[in-house]
Amino acid sequence: MTNSLIKHLDRLLWIAVVVAVAVTMVTPKPAAASDTRSLVLLLRHAYAPGGGDPDNFDLNDCSTQRNLSHQGREQARDIGRQLKSLGIKPTAVWSSQWCRSFETAELMNVGQVQALPALNSFFQNRAAGPSQMRELQSFLKKLDPAGGPYIMSSHQVVVSAIANTWVNSGDGVWLELTGNPDDPWRIYPAKTETLSLPPGF
Repeated sequence: MTNSLIKHLDRLLWIAVVVAVAVTMVTPKPAAASDTRSLVLLLRHAYAPGGGDPDNFDLNDCSTQRNLSHQGREQARDIGRQLKSLGIKPTAVWSSQWCRSFETAELMNVGQVQALPALNSFFQNRAAGPSQMRELQSFLKKLDPAGGPYIMSSHQVVVSAIANTWVNSGDGVWLELTGNPDDPWRIYPAKTETLSLPPGF
């Protein structure tokens, strides 16, 4: 190999290195908002026909409660499939102790479900609502904005109290945790017929 050819190859190699470095320097990094660790998905349980619970309601006996229908179970499974397709891998999944809520979270199949009484329904005991919502808000404020994403399965009254909005069975809201105690989260709708992430994620 001649000296001139070697010098020519050296120049080409040097040019290739310079171009590679330049491309690396100008390639934009993903926006921080694309990081879903700050998200909480707060859902109303999947479809359970009727309203409220029977007079003989027993928290420890699912047969005394209003439960998911076949449609509701399929809805819960579909929500789980959509979450996986969005790349959501929850670090924690919490549910109300009500059977229809807990079953919703289990059928989503996105993580081990833990009972969280602050997510329980107070539909038939409205007097318990304010103190329970203070408890849930305190729990949410203590979540690490860099430790999620998190999933919560609950009830209409709970979602309404947190987000001041009505949601259908299986729907809910995204809460974007800010880490600011004075403005702890931003709220976005979560329609699960076709679930999508909040704007910017």
